[in-house]
Amino acid sequence: MAGIYIHIPFCKKACFYCDFHFSVSFRQKDEVVASLIEELKERKNFIGQEEVNTIYFGGGTPSVLSAEDISKILKEVNSQYTVNGNAEITFECNPDDLSKEYLEGLKLCGVNRLSIGIQSLNDESLTWMNRSHNVGQALQAIDSAAALGFRDMTIDLIYGIPMLTEQEWRQTLKRALAMPINHLSAYSLTLEENTPYNKLVEQKKYKKPNDDDASRHFEILLEEIKLAGWEHYEVSNFCKEGNYSKHNTAYWQNVKYLGIGPSAHSFDGKSRHWNVRSNKEYILKIQAGESVSESEELSTKDIVNEALLTGLRTKWGVNLAEVKELYKYDIAATYQSQITEWQQKDWLEMRNGILRLRADGFLFADYIASELFLL
Repeated sequence: MAGIYIHIPFCKKACFYCDFHFSVSFRQKDEVVASLIEELKERKNFIGQEEVNTIYFGGGTPSVLSAEDISKILKEVNSQYTVNGNAEITFECNPDDLSKEYLEGLKLCGVNRLSIGIQSLNDESLTWMNRSHNVGQALQAIDSAAALGFRDMTIDLIYGIPMLTEQEWRQTLKRALAMPINHLSAYSLTLEENTPYNKLVEQKKYKKPNDDDASRHFEILLEEIKLAGWEHYEVSNFCKEGNYSKHNTAYWQNVKYLGIGPSAHSFDGKSRHWNVRSNKEYILKIQAGESVSESEELSTKDIVNEALLTGLRTKWGVNLAEVKELYKYDIAATYQSQITEWQQKDWLEMRNGILRLRADGFLFADYIASELFLL
């Protein structure tokens, strides 16, 4: 079982908080698409003979490509790899790109899951973030996709925005959970170093996110998710019963995956690989037949600590007995007093050898994991 991630490094506009790799110039678009296809050929042995169960187009903004471009890429995937006939094929997209004709083209390509970057249901907030769509376009995109038969749809929302009130955030969640979607990802706005947002904060032109506000927004999020009867299965991810993102869940469970495109990452179970973070350099290396990635072998410490970081973020938690057997690291014995303290705070629970975070603990997921690290 394996997954393939395909990074599309283009956006129509730069969201000022984003530090992912992308370009707003489409001058090299055709060359990048051709290079993606070539990299799919060159790296087909990375996952060996394992069946591909998930394909994920991320970015950037994949929906800036034509349906024809997407079709070419998927045809190459199917040509070079053994793809499960029921594979989850997720496509990240912006609402303003989702015309009826474009959605029909995606369906013909084989895309069966949409990840729509709504981010907010407030036009003022969307303008503040420099998004390319408005609320009306977001609502129309979801309705159009549902009418065309897309049953697996997820949307992204951002909280912790300085202007976002508790009342507005609660209303946003109620509207979102009433939509014909079965999955939601919600992220706290963060101040990343190499972004326009950070520069504007340094210049005192914009406010930085407030941690207390973000924490309260997260609490409201959990309240509304519970009221709607949805599952909270990862710190930032929620779904109707059983409608998990198969691709992202595979990441959290350390399943092998191949990353294609500039800045994409790959994992083969023993090592991590990352591609060059430059469209120009990526194209030139592909054309010259050179490797586009660097790699590092993971030590036992790396593997254990990553398992803690990813596992504790999910509803499935970390199997302490399995970690002890495979890596000779007895977490329960090493941190018995700390685990007991967190249990008393209702941050986590331990049942049948499985350590899981509780609702209050999700606010401190990364902290708790790091405190349990193998040193």
